[in-house]
Amino acid sequence: MVKRGMDWWRSIWSLGLRPRSLEAFIFALGCVAIATLVRVGLGLVSPDSAVFAPFYSATLVAALVGGATAGAFAAVMSVVVAIWLFVPPDWGLRSFDKEQLVSLLLFAMSSVVIVWAAESFRGLLARLREEEAMRRLLNHELAHRIKNTFAGVQAIVNQTLRDEAQLRDKVSGRIGALAATNDLLVMSDWSGASLIEILAGECAPYGLSRFAFSGEDVQCTTAFAVPIALVVHELATNASKYGALSRADGRVGVAWKTTGDRFDLDWVESGGPKTGRPVRSGFGTRLMRTSMRQFDGSVDMQFDEAGLRVRLSAVLPRPPLGSTSLAALLSRSKSKSPPSPPATVETSRELAAR
Repeated sequence: MVKRGMDWWRSIWSLGLRPRSLEAFIFALGCVAIATLVRVGLGLVSPDSAVFAPFYSATLVAALVGGATAGAFAAVMSVVVAIWLFVPPDWGLRSFDKEQLVSLLLFAMSSVVIVWAAESFRGLLARLREEEAMRRLLNHELAHRIKNTFAGVQAIVNQTLRDEAQLRDKVSGRIGALAATNDLLVMSDWSGASLIEILAGECAPYGLSRFAFSGEDVQCTTAFAVPIALVVHELATNASKYGALSRADGRVGVAWKTTGDRFDLDWVESGGPKTGRPVRSGFGTRLMRTSMRQFDGSVDMQFDEAGLRVRLSAVLPRPPLGSTSLAALLSRSKSKSPPSPPATVETSRELAAR
């Protein structure tokens, strides 16, 4: 019952009531009734308490939730109740003295300002909600068009390189990595993407049971999510062709940590064929180095007999100011539960269970 009441309150507080509706006027009466009870309690503690003190809040809340008409109705009812119950010291009907008249005039002028400010706020919030809804609609339309573009590009690549299977698979895989990361960013309303989800998406085709992940989850900004996804894609693809994932018993350990704004990731392969340093750097290696260099980072590759060891290092870009959307703010206002601590991944079983 209490939970249902709290959910109802959060709903009307965040969405409001239709102006000039019966529900709005009933809500205004409820606000006045609560303010009256508060004033009765104050009178028991201190009979000289200000007559209209609790009714300012009643007018404000009624105007915010039910609109200007409900706020004005609450103000009028507050005056009626205050005069009827609290103006005379013995709760009898007597003429106003000077102090009571000043209090009435002050409450009346303040109520006008309160109702005007609340109505202005409601109008601003309504426009922001409309703009947010339109922005989300355009965002989904853009995401749909981007997905279609990726599909079209892949079709062109497959058709153009139909006689060069190896090159075709490389290009299609990189386009697929971009598309997968783009989907994550769309689902997060372009606020960023989880590193764990990026790793899971890129490594899932090879079997998550062959990976051992360790580290606290990192929320990658939009600028960092796409490059790190491409780097992980290159490492996983290389491991499936030449490294640990090319053998049934091969394994890959992925561990990462953050120190301040510095991000370090270790990719360690084991159980694969013996590796040797390549004669020349391929496009994938150049892509990884270029991707990390733009974040003041580096790529250190060691071709040990046990397997390839790669250390990525970069400075995590900070999210842009004002990146929190109105939808996120509104959703936060509906839930008062504290944020959960960052997830920690020790093995691939937790990822596989997602």
